[in-house]
Amino acid sequence: MKSLVSVLAMFFALILAVSAFPAEVDPGEFGILYNCGFPVTVKLDGSFSEWPGNVPWHKVKHTMGWTTPEDDEDGSFEFACVADEKFLYVAIKIWDDEKRVDESVGDSVYLDDSIELYVDGDNSKAAEYEPDVSQITIGRYNIGEDPEAPMLNAWTGNNGKGKPASQTGTMVAVVDTNYGYAMEVAVPLESFNIELDDGTVIGFNVQLNDDDDGGDRDHKLSWSEKEREDGETAYFNPSVFGELVFLRDFLAVSAEGKLATTWASIKR
Repeated sequence: MKSLVSVLAMFFALILAVSAFPAEVDPGEFGILYNCGFPVTVKLDGSFSEWPGNVPWHKVKHTMGWTTPEDDEDGSFEFACVADEKFLYVAIKIWDDEKRVDESVGDSVYLDDSIELYVDGDNSKAAEYEPDVSQITIGRYNIGEDPEAPMLNAWTGNNGKGKPASQTGTMVAVVDTNYGYAMEVAVPLESFNIELDDGTVIGFNVQLNDDDDGGDRDHKLSWSEKEREDGETAYFNPSVFGELVFLRDFLAVSAEGKLATTWASIKR
């Protein structure tokens, strides 16, 4: 009997040990589809300390855009996403060797160091903005500001029918880093009529604006492969967005694997 108990104890210890180590998950298809695990809740503080160790990061290199930087240290970024019942969370790390801030604000913040996050709630692939589409531009000038009251733009697309970022309820924590800056973003699902469920797909894109010399924007990068092929049009044309799919339970291994331990079970 003791032998059986010992064997079972070792078995469960092994399972817990395997589950506790981050393992590779299916990241989706770069520039086309991001696999977003849920339910995971994180704290907005810019530290990423509560993010799962196996969350997939997509790296947008300095060559992936227009008027590109000299190298990745001059301008590049990577992002990761998770979600819970209320928010889509986006973590973004930005490499920038020349930091500029406070020269352009409001809808002109794209001329300075900033990130543009695009959401299309129903992924309709429409050629014009709709009420569930938003360009959320987050300037580096939000460093140190209240995450619940960030300074966001009010762009509504060329047709004026999109949702202004300033009215989405989006929360942002931006911090300075030794490689550039970083941010954590919480986008309310309700603002875009997104019903969180396994397999729900939304339109999605992330861009970087980089200003090196204090004038207008010098570099522009985009995650969306379609936009990089068709030209910079996401600010008025949602059909060039990539996609994000919500997947219930953050698996410890890729879909091809056999182990199906969720991040939620590990966290407890």
